[in-house]
Amino acid sequence: MDARMWHRQATFTQTPLPDPVPVEQFDGLPPGEQDAYWTQLSEGLPALVVPSVLTARAEQRLDRLVAVNIRRPPGAKSVIGIDAPFAVGKSTFVKAWAQGAYRNRVASGAPEVLPTWTPEPELSADWVPQVYITLRAASKIKDINASILAFLGYPSEGLVRVTTTRVVKVLATHGVRLLIVDDVHMLTTTHADGRAVLDYLKFLNTELGELGATMILVGAHLESGPLYQDPQIVGRLDKITLTPYEITTVGGRADWQLFLRRLEELLLPYFDTLPTGTFSRELAGHVWRRTQGYVGDTVRLVTEAMLAGFDDAQDLMTRDLMQAVALSARAAASEADLLSAAAAPSNRRNRKQRADVS
Repeated sequence: MDARMWHRQATFTQTPLPDPVPVEQFDGLPPGEQDAYWTQLSEGLPALVVPSVLTARAEQRLDRLVAVNIRRPPGAKSVIGIDAPFAVGKSTFVKAWAQGAYRNRVASGAPEVLPTWTPEPELSADWVPQVYITLRAASKIKDINASILAFLGYPSEGLVRVTTTRVVKVLATHGVRLLIVDDVHMLTTTHADGRAVLDYLKFLNTELGELGATMILVGAHLESGPLYQDPQIVGRLDKITLTPYEITTVGGRADWQLFLRRLEELLLPYFDTLPTGTFSRELAGHVWRRTQGYVGDTVRLVTEAMLAGFDDAQDLMTRDLMQAVALSARAAASEADLLSAAAAPSNRRNRKQRADVS
């Protein structure tokens, strides 16, 4: 990933879905038009971005934390930590949020050309308000410097003190206001290099603070990792936790059904034989059992089941259609565990049987 790739991703315009065609009207179209419509649906629906209740709340808090950081005086500012279990979509979330903010901040222009600005009189430079890097296993300070410099298009060779000075300079030169460090859970402090990296992140946060910039650390299970063992970071850390949808509480079930209802609002116009409430009411429990509330698996399940039903000329959604959709290994294993637990004999029944025997 570098600044040009980030710019292309942020300014990329996705091919819109076709206007919905009612099923009866579709049946009367010439075969060529049917094939073209089907191709657009089958390619566009799996890439659909569905509004998520939980994600919207996280975005609102993220917006507020960044805005507060901007208003704070120069110096070390709050660090934002985005924490989530594996496969919830934390990287997807932060990239989508950041690139949306990028589009609002930077006129899109040509996707291959970075915008420019004038940081100092008679000095023109690429304007790169956001930097996104990923930590690798056993990363050292030189690796972080190399990632930042490569993102901004600079050579990364040299001693650590040289590349560190270069990093501080180019962050200012290119107007960086957001540094996203992904996969922070790869950081380990069991060796000296790991502890040095943790200290270096604190140093970078201070330098970014002088520019009015914010650092966002993204990772899995951060609370049990080294970030939460460092009092300086914990003292400045604002945590945002992403979770899958849960259905063990009244509020959780309401959120889950609201998410499915918004999914229906997007999809049912393309499958008008399905009544409203098919997923948000009738099949809400079944969808959750298959996906355990993970957004990516849910969108995949619903869109592929609907496409399969459309292709087979079925007017209603069935559990068989949904069961035929292959999901992630995580979802399949969790579903098997749920089914196994549901099939386990009741402890109450076992106790009654033992009492009858005695």
